[in-house]
Amino acid sequence: MKKKKIIDQLYEYIEKVYDFSEPFLLKELYAAYPDVKQGTIRESIRRLFEQDKLIKSKNGVYGLPNPNRILKTAVMNSEDAINKKYIKPEDDTVIGYRSGFYIANALRLTTQTSSDLVIFSNEVSKKKRTIKVKNIRVVINQARVKVTNENYKLLQVLDLLVDFKKFSEHSLSESEKIICNYLNGLCLSCEEIENIVDAYPKDAQIQFYKLGGTHAFTHK
Repeated sequence: MKKKKIIDQLYEYIEKVYDFSEPFLLKELYAAYPDVKQGTIRESIRRLFEQDKLIKSKNGVYGLPNPNRILKTAVMNSEDAINKKYIKPEDDTVIGYRSGFYIANALRLTTQTSSDLVIFSNEVSKKKRTIKVKNIRVVINQARVKVTNENYKLLQVLDLLVDFKKFSEHSLSESEKIICNYLNGLCLSCEEIENIVDAYPKDAQIQFYKLGGTHAFTHK
């Protein structure tokens, strides 16, 4: 029996593993086919995209178009693409987080919004860059420390504390309960928290210790 071409093998694998419009990264295919040259995989995916068998976002995240879509042009969910690339690429492993006005709004510290989505991620080689994902302007920063499932909430709060008056319509004392509830029960040791806080500017450190400091947020 004649062996299938790599492009056909890849497409069958994608159809089997991923749902319609579910984003995937090239590195996932590299891992699934370690014996195939990465350049060969990239070229195959490029051809599948040109044949309209795949869709992609501008940051190189791909997906299968839904054949039952109403619109002629296939569209990938921007939020899913951003999550897959920069925040949670597989399973429940967190490698990044949304920052700035996003978390300020989530904590109800402000009613202000921003047209930009600010993300800090391990998946960034440079200090800061800006990309467009569909109609969203995404500002991607390199995280000050490696982002994990255990520390990302603390990093979000410390980012706010760097310029708290900009992000919050309330004073720090008025916001203390909300922030403390968000950070309650961090699975980090005192030493781990202190090392993270030390990576931030002095003003943010002072604000953090005004909230109660390390011992207010750990039970370890």
